[in-house]
Amino acid sequence: MPSKQPTNMKLWNMIIARAKAKYATYPNPAASHWVHEEYVRYGGKFVEGSDRDRETLMTRYREMMKRKHVYKKEHTESKK
Repeated sequence: MPSKQPTNMKLWNMIIARAKAKYATYPNPAASHWVHEEYVRYGGKFVEGSDRDRETLMTRYREMMKRKHVYKKEHTESKK
């Protein structure tokens, strides 16, 4: 069954960590609602997908972050 998956896992995990600090028990309906609202408020989006789609999305995200890190590293070394 397809479900909605967050597209920005870094933001999602940051908000979940805040929810765990804010609520005595997590997950619970109030905390889950708060996480969803905060994620959307900070510009997070959801996509329809299965667990396999989520893995594909995470793989692409990791590859993008690696390229970004390499690019940043190359440009900071060239300025020295």
